[in-house]
Amino acid sequence: MQGAAPGLRERKKAETREALRAAAIRLFLEHDPAAVTVNDICDAARVSRRTFFNYFESKEAALFAWDQDLTEEFAVKLAARPPDEPPLTALRRAMDQTMPGFAAQTGWNARKELFGAYPELRTKILSAIFRLETRLTDVLNDRVGCPEGGLYPRLLAAATGSAFRVAFTTWTPETGIEGLRVLIDQAFDRLAGGLAP
Repeated sequence: MQGAAPGLRERKKAETREALRAAAIRLFLEHDPAAVTVNDICDAARVSRRTFFNYFESKEAALFAWDQDLTEEFAVKLAARPPDEPPLTALRRAMDQTMPGFAAQTGWNARKELFGAYPELRTKILSAIFRLETRLTDVLNDRVGCPEGGLYPRLLAAATGSAFRVAFTTWTPETGIEGLRVLIDQAFDRLAGGLAP
């Protein structure tokens, strides 16, 4: 069942986020990313620094798919999954439910070009990956009844982050979002199968 259409506030937030992403991508392509500042991105998107940091923790984070809002959406979808659903299945379904927000983003070919040309950008977005895994671990702790800091929820969250990251780096944007979905499904199938060759 499709959710309700987003309200005006949500649409405006999505538009601002995409304007910031587009400005960051364009400026990074035109200049060495090291030479681009948050102020440059804000000027290009016509927003304040404060607005920028409402969406992204750094200029590099604007390139990363799982921003703060999408991370929280994923966590909420995971928490709402049926309690008797196996954890890996719940993670997979929650990711699938979060994909429309991911699919709404633009500039995928340019992002791939940037990550290829400037490998150092990949290491600078690790904090966003860690934030995603930490948030998922919080939800999984409650879901599987493990004490905080337990190994199993952390491992599930890290496996999910890795499955997405590997699928994304393997993905060619020309195949569209469905091509990415296929790779994510394959990654989760491999995890569920014990990573058999």
